Amino acid sequence: MNTHLLRFLTVLPLTALLGCDSGVLVEPEVLEAQRASAAIDFVFDSTGIATPPTGGLPTTLLPRTAFNDSMLQGALIGTTEGFLDVETVGTRRDRLSRTWTLESDPSEGHVVVMNNLGSGPATPQEPAVLQRTAVARLQRWGIPSAEMGPVYQVRSYVQDREDGVVSAPSVHRHKTFVMRAINGIRVEGHRAVVSHGVDGSFQRAFIAWPPLARTGHLLRTRLSTADIEQRAREALRAEGESAGNVRLFWKYAPTQVSTGEWVLTLEVGAAMDAVTGENGTEEPRIIDVDVSPVP
Repeated sequence: MNTHLLRFLTVLPLTALLGCDSGVLVEPEVLEAQRASAAIDFVFDSTGIATPPTGGLPTTLLPRTAFNDSMLQGALIGTTEGFLDVETVGTRRDRLSRTWTLESDPSEGHVVVMNNLGSGPATPQEPAVLQRTAVARLQRWGIPSAEMGPVYQVRSYVQDREDGVVSAPSVHRHKTFVMRAINGIRVEGHRAVVSHGVDGSFQRAFIAWPPLARTGHLLRTRLSTADIEQRAREALRAEGESAGNVRLFWKYAPTQVSTGEWVLTLEVGAAMDAVTGENGTEEPRIIDVDVSPVP
């Protein structure tokens, strides 16, 4: 008798988690209309860059001290258990306590927390309460609300398969995704995922949230929307694209500097939707567009 676990997330647009649009199936007549409208050039949706960024860096930022042992163990995990070092590679440390596994890399801003005991029996859980609890945990650790962008609450499921028979899916974990954003603009690749068990207990955290420098950021641009569209057109053509519908959106690209902190550079993402035709599906693409950012 074979038993396998199949895991998947609830229906949630991947774009919500990754900050970009994912493709959807397009009816043939709609596809032909899109091709006709974009047969000669790109058709830009520039509503996402209609308002240029004007704000500066928030006064309160995640401090570097958030990666100290006392903050990781006491504020983030919320435990007084003693931890033993298991392995150290460069700036990454792996530690273990009776209940918790903790991996941290302050240079990269990465933290992984795992509950070694697992979840108890399932009990009714209110998603809004779990989301507030997860956000409060991250804030207690040191992430200020000024650095938090969109928050998404989802559930992962698990199924059993015995002798080829698959059971009905059951909730495996409740997950809270918190995206990093400055003045409403997403920071590429930075997010925190806090997971609760089916009994509501804190089970896991995956965090990619390195401390930002106080200076050195390029947060704005002097280019007009028309200028950005032209640069997007050139960038798309350089990547082998010739025509199609394109959605433009602001984003901040993070770069590590010599101090070990990270600085942000304003860019525009040019997103082309997936297109499904008779011969298959062309995957969505995101092309980075240089907007000559300034401090």
